[in-house]
Amino acid sequence: MKRFIDKRQQARIAQLRLCPLPTPLIPIENGKILVFAPHPDDEVLGCGGTLALLRQNKCAIKVVYVTNSTGTDNLGADAPAVRRLEAKAALSVLGIDDLEFLDEPDGNFRNSTHFEKKIHSLLRQFDPDWLFLPSVLDYHRDHVSIGQAILSCWQRWGGAARAFIYEIWSPLPATLVVDIGSVIHLKKQAISKYALRLAHCDYLSASIGLASYRGLYLPKKERPNYAEAFVEAEKRVMWKGLLQAMLSLRFYLEGFLRG
Repeated sequence: MKRFIDKRQQARIAQLRLCPLPTPLIPIENGKILVFAPHPDDEVLGCGGTLALLRQNKCAIKVVYVTNSTGTDNLGADAPAVRRLEAKAALSVLGIDDLEFLDEPDGNFRNSTHFEKKIHSLLRQFDPDWLFLPSVLDYHRDHVSIGQAILSCWQRWGGAARAFIYEIWSPLPATLVVDIGSVIHLKKQAISKYALRLAHCDYLSASIGLASYRGLYLPKKERPNYAEAFVEAEKRVMWKGLLQAMLSLRFYLEGFLRG
């Protein structure tokens, strides 16, 4: 039986394409874009370049920050207020002025009926064409739980918005990439507005390095390539299998890294 299974697996592997690459995602025009960020800076790190392109395409963009930033108390008692100001400054670089803070616990987010009501209300009121949210494969616990909660609400919602999962701490099995080479300077400027966090960790170099790596998926050009990568969520049964696989891998990593 084992030999039969091994041969079957080898046959399936032999049928794989040599090197399948993520599909280019072209930003829409005049659309409505809703972005969920667990913490201030996640939106710029994960999809800042894409948001800049969408604003240039005259899209209306709303960014929702889920947690209250109290998890940064080690950066000073006034850190939550400072991070809100930094978020406004960063979004201003991208041309965005519509933002909202939900004030959920930072570092200890737990989904609840109350939170889901907030998300359903935002989906109904804004009625987005595109939705961006954090990855359930991410290393940060808030990102995992918030991503899962929002995906659950989106799957039950009757709207037609496409949902895109962005990456921060853990790279995704990308299915889509957006060419952000023309706005990489805006992404850099926006990240630089988060001075409080940058003083303790070089998010700027890390994020631009990831964008450079993702740029390998784009056609070669004269200028350096930069891209942001996403996985598009679907409401089909097939997607639920992928979602569960990503969550299972995240749980495996947790156990493995804890030893």
